[in-house]
Amino acid sequence: MGFVSAAMGVMSLIGANKEAKAAKAAAKSEAALNTRVTQEKVFNLGQEERTLAGQTRATAAGSGVKSDVGSPLDILAEQARTFAREKQFTQEVGSEKSGLAIQRGKNAASSARWSGAGSALQAFGQSGTATAANGFFGF
Repeated sequence: MGFVSAAMGVMSLIGANKEAKAAKAAAKSEAALNTRVTQEKVFNLGQEERTLAGQTRATAAGSGVKSDVGSPLDILAEQARTFAREKQFTQEVGSEKSGLAIQRGKNAASSARWSGAGSALQAFGQSGTATAANGFFGF
C-alpha cells in the first residue's frame, strides 16, 4: 500500500505542474488578446480622429472660414487633445488588463502547485504509515 500512496503523491505533483503550466499559458494568451484589442482600439481612435479633423476642415472651408487660424484651429486642437487623452487612457487600461491576466495566471499556477504539493505530502505521509505497518509493497 505504501507504493501506491507514494505513486499517488508523484502523480499529484505531476498533475499540479501541468495545471500550473496550463494556467500560465492561458493567462499569456489572454494578455496577448487584450494587447491586440487595445492596439486595434487605439488604431480606430486614430482613424476617427483623422476623419473628424477632415470633416471639421471641410466644414470650415465650405463656409469660407480659414481652417488654419482662429476658431477652426482651436476646434482642431481640442479634438487632438481629446483623442490623445482617450488613446492614452485606452492604452493604460489595456496594459492593466494584460497585467492582471498575467497575475491571475501566476496566482492560479501557484495555487495549483501548492494544492499539488499538499496532496503529495498527504500521499507520502500515507505511504510512510502504510510502509511502517505493512512494508513498502505490502497490501
